[in-house]
Amino acid sequence: MTFAQELQNSIFFLIQKSSTTLPFDVQVALEKARQQESLNSNGEFSLTTIEENVFLAQNKTIPICQDTGFPTFYVTHTPNFSQKIIKQAIIFSIKKATKVGLLRPNAVDSISGKNSGDNTGFKIPKIIFTLDEESQAEHLKISLILKGGGSENVSMQHALPCKTSFGNAGRDLDGIKKVVLETIKNAEGKGCAPGIISVHIGGDRVTGFEQAKLNLFKNLNQPHEDKILENLAQEIYQAANQLKIGPMGLGGNSTVLAVKISNSHRIPASFFVTVNYNCWALRRGSISCDNFAKINGHSWENSPADFSKRIKNNICNEASLRHRQKLSKTNKINIKKLNFPLTEQDILDLKIGDRVLLSGEIFTGRDLIHHYVVAENQNLPIDISNSAIYHCGPVMKKESKTWQVIAAGPTTSIREEPYQAAFIKKTKIRGIIGKGGMGQKTLAALKLEKAVYFHAIGGAAAIYASKISQVINVHYLNEFGIPEALWQMKIKDFPVIVTMDAHGNSLH
Repeated sequence: MTFAQELQNSIFFLIQKSSTTLPFDVQVALEKARQQESLNSNGEFSLTTIEENVFLAQNKTIPICQDTGFPTFYVTHTPNFSQKIIKQAIIFSIKKATKVGLLRPNAVDSISGKNSGDNTGFKIPKIIFTLDEESQAEHLKISLILKGGGSENVSMQHALPCKTSFGNAGRDLDGIKKVVLETIKNAEGKGCAPGIISVHIGGDRVTGFEQAKLNLFKNLNQPHEDKILENLAQEIYQAANQLKIGPMGLGGNSTVLAVKISNSHRIPASFFVTVNYNCWALRRGSISCDNFAKINGHSWENSPADFSKRIKNNICNEASLRHRQKLSKTNKINIKKLNFPLTEQDILDLKIGDRVLLSGEIFTGRDLIHHYVVAENQNLPIDISNSAIYHCGPVMKKESKTWQVIAAGPTTSIREEPYQAAFIKKTKIRGIIGKGGMGQKTLAALKLEKAVYFHAIGGAAAIYASKISQVINVHYLNEFGIPEALWQMKIKDFPVIVTMDAHGNSLH
């Protein structure tokens, strides 16, 4: 096997592990967070579901979350390595991983709206090369982070001084704390709390975002060597969890899992604080290999036989991700069961806080479907009345003539707020399934049209895929692509929480 082939196999392994296996330090943080939540609370329910999802994804080698994000690779290498060969290996592996269902096809042309279908396109995947000219030994390290759109959308950059809901933020440690808390407060459940907060202080605008994302590769349990920054991180961590936003924004003691901070010099006129909010599903890993055999031109022959073995031992901070035996048992509470199609009385009997197991036929629908029905005033080819629209862009795989659901967690619902009220009225649906909640316009429509908002647990894509018993049909696949198509599915015992009811009440 040539070195190029070995490299392709190893990068594919990196993608597979990063998509399906949560780093051990993140698992430890989730376990700690769950133990801090009250029994029978929405926080404990959410975190128990998340932990079960993590183990299911790992054991079945399927994506933890269906939103596999914007693949970003960081490559550090000595001069004897060809960036062209490395890039080709990454592109090959990205396409392969997408084809087998480890990645959702996420590369969309910003002008035409066309999905490339294989996660490649102009500037995607993102590959950042760093040349190490100082090392005396040959080495190559490739790191990958998969960051979903929900958490990316709530990340922010602040120019100090500025105003916040916590008071004026000046160019000092207190001001930094205020703008970070402002970002966390505004994210609520839309970024799949509990979040992992990465902060960069200083630099220009580009430097801030670059460094804040790099911070996410740091071990969550490793304190900063600078005591001032570590103390600031701990202050923000404590203050954020006192906001009681909680898992999924449904209340609780665990709003963030960790806070990591870095800093760099700036110019006198600018004081930027960049906050990279990552969801609980921090999917990242690294592979590395040292002391390669001397290369022969660009043929990359005669690579070490144990290349893949050494890479496997280096994944995710060397965490083998032990299967924790003990999970808190599902809360022994009164869980309602409902079957679609739903009646008006079914809806009126529900109130916020109810936990429900849904069964029957539902339909996925995201941004393009809502725009198509409302803004373009088009009719759907099927009747979806008395059913539910699921804000979800699933990972799908076609075997023979049958579609298989690989991962199917909820997307952030607030994006559909401009359309949702009119969509409910036109389609006569009884339920919306999503995450993060919606606004006052939707709440009013739910009351008027007798419908409810069912909150699914963000990131729990493996759990929800296991509750889908059949894919009945798909509409607009060629026009909109896999994530945005209208998928017609049957579900069984699909766990949700009512967070907006037909009586005008909301937990958001």
